[in-house]
Amino acid sequence: MSHSESESAVAVGDQVSAPTITIDGQVYTLESLGQQGREQLQNLRVTDQELQRLQDQLAITQTARNTYARILAEVTKTVTPVK
Repeated sequence: MSHSESESAVAVGDQVSAPTITIDGQVYTLESLGQQGREQLQNLRVTDQELQRLQDQLAITQTARNTYARILAEVTKTVTPVK
C-alpha cells in the first residue's frame, strides 16, 4: 500500500464491540489482522506521523528561506551592483 493509498484507504472504525479498520474498501477487525498485520498498521501510523513532522519542518524551513530572500532583496536595494 503506498502512502497516498494509506491516507484514503485506511480508516479506523468506531464500533464499540470490536475495533475495525477499512483497508482498500474492505472492513476488517483489528484482531483478524493477526500480530503481523497489527504491527504493520502501527508501522504505517508511525510513518504517517513522521511524514507529517517532516512536512511541517519543510514548511517552517521554506518560510525561513522566503524571509531571508526578502531581507536580502531589501539589502541589495541600497547596494550598487558591480555590473
